[in-house]
Amino acid sequence: MYFNKNKEGGFSMRDLKTYLSTAPVLSTLWFGSLAGLLIEINRFFPDALIFPFFSF
Repeated sequence: MYFNKNKEGGFSMRDLKTYLSTAPVLSTLWFGSLAGLLIEINRFFPDALIFPFFSF
């Protein structure tokens, strides 16, 4: 971690962009959206072993 002496507190947009591009934040967003997708699929197709939209 570094301390920037040029500014008086606060965060710059670069700091926010660096924070949002870190692995824990990205993995939390990814696994959260994946869990939401799986929950919604199971809500519309409960206990489905074969999904009808995958068979062509």
